[in-house]
Amino acid sequence: MKEKIRKGSLTVETACVMSLILLVLMGTLYLCFFVHNRAWLTAAAFEAALAGSMEGVKEDGKVYDTALARCRELGNTGFFGAENLSAEVTAGERVSVSYDLDTTVGYGGLKWHLKAEGSTKVLRPVQWIRKVKAVAEVIKGIGDG
Repeated sequence: MKEKIRKGSLTVETACVMSLILLVLMGTLYLCFFVHNRAWLTAAAFEAALAGSMEGVKEDGKVYDTALARCRELGNTGFFGAENLSAEVTAGERVSVSYDLDTTVGYGGLKWHLKAEGSTKVLRPVQWIRKVKAVAEVIKGIGDG
């Protein structure tokens, strides 16, 4: 009779511990999705800012419009458990893109707020190359003298 009680005790212990194991497993899974969404949005913010800043070298370049279009294009990708995605673009000497997002956790309606930002200066490669060449000429002149 004692042997049957011992065999059944493993089943009862497993049933008690299984809820804790599943809770930890699901929490880890939701955390992985949160980290994925954050990495994706951060990369998307920097890519949209860079796309807008490269448009600034054109004579009639529309920095804001280009950054906003790229921002919307990259932000439309589906995210797991994502709600209330909003994007903001500012353009001037620097192009900045920021995303705001709420990610559901899955327990009791909790949500994690996620904010990703990316910014860059408006690139002017022709001016930069001219400055580098001028500095190189000055250094060369100092070396010859």
